[in-house]
Amino acid sequence: MLNFTLFLYDLFMKKEIYPFIISISVTFLLIFFYSILLYIPMRCNHIDNYVTIPKNATVNITAKILDDNLCLNKILFKIAMKATFNEKNIKYGRYDFKSINNMRDLISMITSVNSDRIQVTIVEGRKIQDIALHFEQKMNMDVEKFLELCFDQSLINSLGLRGINSLEGYLYPDTYKFLKTYTESDVIKIMVNQFKYNYDQYVNNKTALSMEEVVVLGSIIQGEAMYSDEMNKISSVYHNRLKKNMLLQADPTIQYILPKKKKRILVKDTKIKNPYNTYINKGLPPGPINNPGIDALVAAANPLTTDYLYFVADKKGRHIFNKTFKAHLRSKK
Repeated sequence: MLNFTLFLYDLFMKKEIYPFIISISVTFLLIFFYSILLYIPMRCNHIDNYVTIPKNATVNITAKILDDNLCLNKILFKIAMKATFNEKNIKYGRYDFKSINNMRDLISMITSVNSDRIQVTIVEGRKIQDIALHFEQKMNMDVEKFLELCFDQSLINSLGLRGINSLEGYLYPDTYKFLKTYTESDVIKIMVNQFKYNYDQYVNNKTALSMEEVVVLGSIIQGEAMYSDEMNKISSVYHNRLKKNMLLQADPTIQYILPKKKKRILVKDTKIKNPYNTYINKGLPPGPINNPGIDALVAAANPLTTDYLYFVADKKGRHIFNKTFKAHLRSKK
């Protein structure tokens, strides 16, 4: 026993053992801290609403959202995400945090793929009626209830979109993964929040136009363009015509007021008395005519600098642009 004690004493007196002891101590401390961190108690039973994490949300954005809704310490959350190597594994969507008991549960929920989700893709340029029918097909939703909510002024105001009459233009086209249990109201809120997130990221403070004007013009550009690389040029035509107080004469606005989409707009169609008819009413129409994608919104806010006032479609889905009406007529022929 005495020999063993002397051996330990001799061992600890050697300086070579110090780094090893320090390393082991630090490792145990990290494991201890890690365990405490992941099992910090969390009680979210008081959260009555779903909390939405937008697509492409970073750890910082997610931390702020959770801090605002769950009273979660942002710093501890970011440390926990880094410690578990989950910084790039955040899954966007709408979450119910009532079942969360600790940090580990929280991280597991927002980084795991849920088998109860349905993937829904909304294509750019769809009207709210078409979107409602798509959700009926994919998630068995009530079309009439969906459309009623899109015109519900209290819901619109609660989403921070005061001053508009409907959510036409604000249901962001994207690929979503919704829980099967989501209601019409749930998916509408997610899509609008996704619109707001992308608008703030790519459009806000980059134009003199109001958000409503950007969305209206973006919806017209979306209706005109088959290819996104033409959108800024199409936008320039409409901006130039607005500056000169000219009629926009945008065919998509005629398609919007027709009961059924036509392959070709006739002269008689351009004479229909309707506030959305840009062949007889100057300026932008009173509201969006579809739900545009981010490319169209960015183009509406950032037009190319040109002198073009006219454009006409060719036979390949692209357009020929002109500065004068005479040249425009030649292109039409």
